[in-house]
Amino acid sequence: MLMPYLLIEHLEELRDWVLLEYRHASEWWGERLIFTNVEPHEREELAKLGSVLAQSVTEFPFDRSKLIILDPFAEEELKPEDIEEDSIIVVGGILGDFEFTGKTKKFITEKIEGAKARHIGSVQFSIDGSAIVAKLIAGGKRLDEIEYELNPTIRLDEFSEITLHYAVPKLDGKLLLTPGLIELQKRELGYTEANEEISDEELEAFFEGRGEI
Repeated sequence: MLMPYLLIEHLEELRDWVLLEYRHASEWWGERLIFTNVEPHEREELAKLGSVLAQSVTEFPFDRSKLIILDPFAEEELKPEDIEEDSIIVVGGILGDFEFTGKTKKFITEKIEGAKARHIGSVQFSIDGSAIVAKLIAGGKRLDEIEYELNPTIRLDEFSEITLHYAVPKLDGKLLLTPGLIELQKRELGYTEANEEISDEELEAFFEGRGEI
C-alpha cells in the first residue's frame, strides 16, 4: 500500500471541534501527517498528532509537483494512480459550511504553481472525512467505491436531534464519525457534563439503531 503524506494547512482557530477532527485524521495517517501554518501557541497541542511547521505550504521551497491539493473546484477527481510514495496530499484545515465557499482555492490552490489539484466528489466532507477518503484512495479505492452518508442526523434524545451538514464516509457500512463529536455537541447543548463520556459501545449501538445516547 502506498503511504504518501497528508498535509493539513491549518486555517482555523484551534477550537474543540477542529481538534477532534485533527485527532481523527491523525488516527488514520499517523506519522505521515503534517500540519503547516501553525501559530507558536498551537504547536505543542498539534505536535502530539503529527509533524508541525510554522510556514504555510504556499511558502515551501520544494518540488511542488509532489503536491496534490484536495480542492472541491478542481476539474479532475483524485485517483490511486495520481498518488506516489513521496506525494503530499494537501487538505485545507477549514471547517465546512452549508456549501462550498472556495476557501481552499483562494488560500492554497491559487497560491501554488505547479501543484496538482484534485477533487473528491461533489459532496462536502469534514477535514477528517477528507483525510479518510484520501487514505482510502491512496490504498487503491476509486472515488465511486467509497461509501458515505450525506447530512447524517444524530438523535440526542427522544425529542432532540442535530444534522451534520456535510458527508461522512463509511467503511464496510459503518459511519466513520469523528470520535467525541456527539459528546461535544451534547455538552455544548447542555445534555451532559464535561466529565460524562459516551463510550464507543454506546456510539455503535446508536448507529445500529439499538440505543440512544
